[in-house]
Amino acid sequence: MKRNLWVFWALAAVLIVSIGIQAQTTTKIKGVVFADYNYNVGNHSESAQGLNDFSFRRIYFTFENSLAKNIKMRFRLESAHPKFGTSEKITPFVKHAYLEWKNIIPNHTLYLGIAETNAFKNAENYWDYRSIEKTIMDLNKISSSADMGIALKGSLIDEKVHHWLTIYNGTGYGSAEVDKYKKIGYSFWVTPVEGLILEAYADYEKQDAATATFKYAKDYYQGSSYMTVKAFAGYSGKAFSLGAEWFQRSNRQSGADDAAGVNRADVRKVGFSLFGSWITPLPKLKVFARYDSFDPNTDDDIWSSDSQNGIDDNYSLIIAGLDFIPRGNIHFMPNIMIRKFAAAGMESDITARLTLYYKFSTGKIVI
Repeated sequence: MKRNLWVFWALAAVLIVSIGIQAQTTTKIKGVVFADYNYNVGNHSESAQGLNDFSFRRIYFTFENSLAKNIKMRFRLESAHPKFGTSEKITPFVKHAYLEWKNIIPNHTLYLGIAETNAFKNAENYWDYRSIEKTIMDLNKISSSADMGIALKGSLIDEKVHHWLTIYNGTGYGSAEVDKYKKIGYSFWVTPVEGLILEAYADYEKQDAATATFKYAKDYYQGSSYMTVKAFAGYSGKAFSLGAEWFQRSNRQSGADDAAGVNRADVRKVGFSLFGSWITPLPKLKVFARYDSFDPNTDDDIWSSDSQNGIDDNYSLIIAGLDFIPRGNIHFMPNIMIRKFAAAGMESDITARLTLYYKFSTGKIVI
């Protein structure tokens, strides 16, 4: 009897272990925090000069779980302090919620849900200081960093030729679709030698003027379509990295009416960004700098809702700072941001900041 009981428990143990091996999944919990102390040294608005605050600019909480071989899901919440002077509480929202299926096509990954967009991801990786500021396209709301839809990303030739196709709503991660049209984006890049990237990108979406009162982040279009083209080049070495990005966004028929009041003018937005970072000989210390130039309306003879009567509405942005890494994934980064406006007599915005950036992770938990 005892022998049969031992055999029973041994078989039960083998069965439980075998089921566990077959059903085991890998789970990872991780997060990112950007926190600042901001002080307005100068500002084009006299009432904003001298304002200062402590704030969380970003808090990520991410859950990832492998559902099967080559298949995993991600769920990410994001939160941050509201704008200065408001009484709203920190409120989390869904930033990512997608299924990722690797090798559904050889060397390709399929994404389904609210996932990253391909407009500026490579440039953001080479800039490597999203903790300080968004890339120029993200900062000026040319594209959302995430959107709802389907995407396919992969490599073509010896992992030196890559591409990324997205078919998204075009409204970003925080809004529902508002018309029947979809935003098509395509990124193509090559990495001929280690550290070097050369990328071309384009996107297009037709607009329904009767229903599409906005597309992504309150940018008002009401045109017949919009199209973006961009080029990016970057290099990352052992001690430094460099990047250069240029883009043009064309919003068709989104400007002022012509003299007859029949056709609306096109509005073109153009910008370029130069950036770099360097690991200094001093231990645990890096330096970084960036220069942006952005014109929200390149035609000075038309009126546009996002410009000052279409004249002198461009600006430049200078960012510089130090990155001290005392331990692990903890960064203390004193930095300064100077926004210079082309409009005559308009004072520059100068903000001095101390930024704290850190990441955390459980590592992989096998269940």
